[in-house]
Amino acid sequence: MGIIDWLNTNDGVVIGIATVVLVGITGYYAYLTWRMLKANNAPEIVVSLRLHEAHVNLVMLCIENSGTGAARDLQFTINPPSIPNLDIPFEKIGFLQNGIAYFEQGRKIEQFIVSVTNKLDDLKQTPFEVAITYRDSVNHKHDRAFHLDFGMNEGMAQIGKPPLFEIAEAVKDIKKDLHNVTTGIRKPVILTESASEHRIRNHTDFLESRISEFPPNIQQKILQKLEFFIDEQKREIREKTQNDETVPDENQS
Repeated sequence: MGIIDWLNTNDGVVIGIATVVLVGITGYYAYLTWRMLKANNAPEIVVSLRLHEAHVNLVMLCIENSGTGAARDLQFTINPPSIPNLDIPFEKIGFLQNGIAYFEQGRKIEQFIVSVTNKLDDLKQTPFEVAITYRDSVNHKHDRAFHLDFGMNEGMAQIGKPPLFEIAEAVKDIKKDLHNVTTGIRKPVILTESASEHRIRNHTDFLESRISEFPPNIQQKILQKLEFFIDEQKREIREKTQNDETVPDENQS
């Protein structure tokens, strides 16, 4: 009874302690919720040098948002600001100079900058850095720096054809076939009989053409042997059918 009396006497203290604990738990869960929302809306901007999908001697400057949220107010700084031998200098690339106001999740920009044919040895001597700043959905500022080197892709080769090029070639073949059909160069074959009948007729025409290559007396012998073979096959089919019908009758008896 002593504990109950103490609680009744100090009920204000107990309520105060419970309130503090409840506020602490609520604050902790609010913090976890904020961390979860932040993680689900965090952009991740990546800058890299990539080879062109179809031509491995062409180098592309790639900017990609691989995170889970949109990025805002992207600003770029190149060091050194200019590199010799580039086909498209950095100062002529619009988004590097002016920035990007909004860069949504999954977006990717690829900008051609140089063909490394006969230039790779010189380009390898000049690595550069791309520093980037941007803000997330809660206006938190992010800073990233990427050290890029043209020599990192040296020796790489492409195996097979890219899917887009295979699709383009397939479309080209379809276009060519349609052109041949519409212009009459290749007329479509329209069957007026079943597929099985069509195959049988083709085989018959083929046999007739083969037999017609021989003299008439040889053709006659071939046809006689063919008729004999057909009769034998018909006889075997009849006997098999009769045997199949006899076996069930014996089983029933």
